[in-house]
Amino acid sequence: MQRRAAGIYVAVFLVIAAGAYTYIGVAEEPTIEVNDPDYTLQETGQKFTVDDRQYNVTSVGDGSATVAWTNESARFTAALENNTTIQRQNTTFRVLVGNASDPSQATLREVQNLSENTPTVTQDGQTYVVVGGNQTANRTLVPVDEYKQQQFGEPETRTISEGNQFQYEGNATTIGNITAEEVPLQWTGEQTTSVSFDDGATGQLGPNDKEFIAHAANGNLLLSADIEGYNAQQQEIAHFNERIAGLWGVAILSALAAILLIMLALMPVKD
Repeated sequence: MQRRAAGIYVAVFLVIAAGAYTYIGVAEEPTIEVNDPDYTLQETGQKFTVDDRQYNVTSVGDGSATVAWTNESARFTAALENNTTIQRQNTTFRVLVGNASDPSQATLREVQNLSENTPTVTQDGQTYVVVGGNQTANRTLVPVDEYKQQQFGEPETRTISEGNQFQYEGNATTIGNITAEEVPLQWTGEQTTSVSFDDGATGQLGPNDKEFIAHAANGNLLLSADIEGYNAQQQEIAHFNERIAGLWGVAILSALAAILLIMLALMPVKD
């Protein structure tokens, strides 16, 4: 009688396991579909416009894409810090700002460097160039500044003023409000900004930073502003996978229960 009851329970568990397994086999996972994308990125060199800003597709493929736009009048800034050096026409200059409370000018003074084999000594905090003789006898000590003047002449100096044009790293810059710490520079020029998209990720385009979500399909990358709808489809897929995982649990546990009942039913009965 016990074995007959066990057989009935085994059959029930096997039916449950088979039903769960069958449903897993026939269930189709939902997929994300972007039926009306705002933009379809297909090939390198493709151009498209977002709110009057033109973008160029620089790369696309493998579920990702990069687009770029060029601002032809971007504003750039830099600064020449006081007592630092810059290069101009193969000459090194030191930037010197006066001690005025509101300076309007700065000076570029040529840096005159001694050759590496020029002997020098320091005495009482003053550096001298050793001329003639050796380091200990028959020598003449000439102050470094005096020696440089003898060898190179007066250092070249240039004055720069607020509002003037100044060539800096190939750019025609305008000198801003000079302070005791620095000489500010500003200029306009071209600046290229790139934005990368990956499948399922978002990015911002256009002057108003409009947000788009990317979806890979048939070798293309689709951009859609309907992020809410895209996320809803992702949640549906996640919910489906949770249900499938639950069914796998039912199938496995039911099969194990059936096996356990069979083992218990086949155990010998002691009188």
